[in-house]
Amino acid sequence: MFFRLYKYSLLQSTRDRLALFWNLIFPIVLGSLFQAAFGNYMEKEILFQQIPVAYVAEGEADGNFTELLKILEEENEMVTVEEVGRKEAEKLLQKGDVQGIYYNGEPQKEDGDKGQVSLVVAEQGIEQTILQSVLEQYGQNKSTLLQIAAKNPAGLPEALALLEDKQAFVKEGNIMDAPTNNMMDYFYSLIAMNCLMGALIGLTAAVEFKADLTPLAARRVVASTSRFGVLLPDLAAKITMQFFYIMFTIAYLSFALKVPLGERWAFILLTAMVGSMLGVILGFFIGVVGRSQQGIKEGICIVIMLGSSFFSGLMVGGMPRLIETYVPVFNHINPATLITKALYSLNMYGNLAQYAQSMGKMGLLILTLGIGAFLLVRRERYASI
Repeated sequence: MFFRLYKYSLLQSTRDRLALFWNLIFPIVLGSLFQAAFGNYMEKEILFQQIPVAYVAEGEADGNFTELLKILEEENEMVTVEEVGRKEAEKLLQKGDVQGIYYNGEPQKEDGDKGQVSLVVAEQGIEQTILQSVLEQYGQNKSTLLQIAAKNPAGLPEALALLEDKQAFVKEGNIMDAPTNNMMDYFYSLIAMNCLMGALIGLTAAVEFKADLTPLAARRVVASTSRFGVLLPDLAAKITMQFFYIMFTIAYLSFALKVPLGERWAFILLTAMVGSMLGVILGFFIGVVGRSQQGIKEGICIVIMLGSSFFSGLMVGGMPRLIETYVPVFNHINPATLITKALYSLNMYGNLAQYAQSMGKMGLLILTLGIGAFLLVRRERYASI
């Protein structure tokens, strides 16, 4: 009986064109607009990529700097080096194919040092600053070692060891493992809003079970089947449908728009499932409370959904951090914020402690709203239908 009613309810949910638009098409359109507005900024200013650089070695080039570039390219994966002639390098810089040109082998100084290394860039930005920092650090280390070699040659091995120890403080990692920035907050909040859109589906389930509102609900109430025997398959089908909507949105953001949501797909799927349950149960609870008309309850669902999404950062970036400063308790009960924090913590933290806290609070909300809704349904009686 359960699976038959579940199947019919699932088929009925696929024919709901209004839910199809708001729960599937609208998040995709909004996500595309977010990507159009923020995607280029994220790619250029937030997400680190190997920096393309041209390398021109002429005359008595400094071989140590050449070896440094090889290390930065092959081991550290910081730059991609294209060794070309002077004219070709200038063309690449003008076209924007490289972010800078390293010249190695310029005229020697009067002190007899080998040709110097210089950097030429076309604009100022994060990548150009990194290239300049590499050159400055190399110049400082080289100058220090030359002075030690001239004044105290015996101390040169110890100086080299100190430089190696200094480099050991740099921990290898992948910046893509933690794409934490204000721009990502908008996409996390978009997924949270998509989850809460299930409130309208849950409200429909409640209305279809209110015998004083719809003929379908009246037939269900007078049927020989128990109330919960009809209600549970219907809610399960609507949660399943909402989960598919959210998974389509997540897949579109991740694979079509290339939004870096992270690599912990099992936990992302779990968050989407729990978020779907929270949205549907929230709408069902609103639907069974009171005897207001469906239009009024739909308005309440929309206000809660948009208000919760606003405070999670959908309209104003960094809003959850502002709320955490002044009204921290609100972040612990706001559904959209809990979903956003769960997704955020998967990329921000190496362990799952923060994620488990957010998921636990979401589970507590689902349990509270579910128990309250079922108690109200159980106590509901009709003098006549």
